[in-house]
Amino acid sequence: MSARIARSTRGARAAQPEQRGPSTWKRYAAFVRRPPELTVQWRDRETGARAWLVINSSRGGAAGGGTRMHPGVHPREVTYLAKAMELKFSIAGPPIGGAKSGIDFDPADPRKVDVLERWYRAITPYLRARYGTGGDFGVDEVLDVIPAFERLGLAAPQEGVVRGHLNPTAAGFDAIMRRMEAGVGAPVVVGGLDGYPMTVADVVTGYGVGYAVCRHCERGGRTLEGKRVLVEGFGNVGAACALYLAQRGARIVGVRDSRATLLAPGGLEAAEVEDLVRRREDKRLPLEDERVKPGAGEDFWDVPADVFVAAALSETVTAEVMDRLEAGGVRLIAAGANQPFREARLGSTAVARLADLRFAVLPDILANCGMARTFSYLMERDARAEAEPVLAAVERTIRDTLDEVLERAGSGEQGLLAATLGLALDRVGAA
Repeated sequence: MSARIARSTRGARAAQPEQRGPSTWKRYAAFVRRPPELTVQWRDRETGARAWLVINSSRGGAAGGGTRMHPGVHPREVTYLAKAMELKFSIAGPPIGGAKSGIDFDPADPRKVDVLERWYRAITPYLRARYGTGGDFGVDEVLDVIPAFERLGLAAPQEGVVRGHLNPTAAGFDAIMRRMEAGVGAPVVVGGLDGYPMTVADVVTGYGVGYAVCRHCERGGRTLEGKRVLVEGFGNVGAACALYLAQRGARIVGVRDSRATLLAPGGLEAAEVEDLVRRREDKRLPLEDERVKPGAGEDFWDVPADVFVAAALSETVTAEVMDRLEAGGVRLIAAGANQPFREARLGSTAVARLADLRFAVLPDILANCGMARTFSYLMERDARAEAEPVLAAVERTIRDTLDEVLERAGSGEQGLLAATLGLALDRVGAA
């Protein structure tokens, strides 16, 4: 995480609603409302936990999407996320369908490991043949998913994608599996965190979100130095993104996670962010820090900032939240979380369209594509299972796609979010 990018941009577009590409929004709404190919529902007899696997399609012979766990997971959420994954794969590769697993259970419960393993056992036929998964909110790729697969005798979390999409020989399958395991677990050296173990799986999604912000800034011709950033969520995505931006001169003015809030209107420097990451507790803010206050910290939304990074649960951004962010100076929203905008129902786009009018929005299907691109890259024949080429592949994908999207949005007829969705829908439709 050492390459420096020092340009930024800000400012929402002034186009009127009727100029913002309604055909794209109609296409997107139709895509989201279309029933998925497959939904599997499961209830755990021992704990009462509920879970869903949604496969939106099996284009390319397979489907992929991580496993998330939190109280209140529901089928609508999982369905949306499966569809978002399909659009994300159109950007990051491989050209496969989208899927998602969601488990309605508290990840802090000590029975989490057993629930996760029983869920994977229940959907083993899909995991072997055409569904690949990984970590997500409440579920860690390295600590949770891979050990569960090992106990169940499954080759790796992406086994179903490799078999269904690539259909390799036995020798080819083994080689890909070894490369993917090594690549995801490859150590990443982060300046200022010497001796603190981090892997590609720990940082790649947040790295991609941070790079997307920097690339957007670079294209705008303004400096990132001193830009104020609010970060919601301090797990793998939020922490890695905060590190990336702070090490390039941004000031982190607020961090909020599921249990606590840290407000720093003057801005945290890179060394302070590094220290916070080192002292995290369960990948959350350290409560022993006197600056960290327990609770949701409702005034978090009012801290003056230029950039807001959504890297927590889905659907945390409402119209009211946007009012407060805009009043505080935010002009760029980077979606590290899947579906940060809270819509009234599946297929609704009112809040997302409002955001696209008022902010420059780096959507999840682009900014959050780091892990998808990691898997896609490691499936390539000449891929190297090391952190540097993996992160370089993520940068290239985000840079090239964002540049294309900015060209699409340059006419002023649609915002950045609509332009990105339009590009992804074109690719999915063409496939």
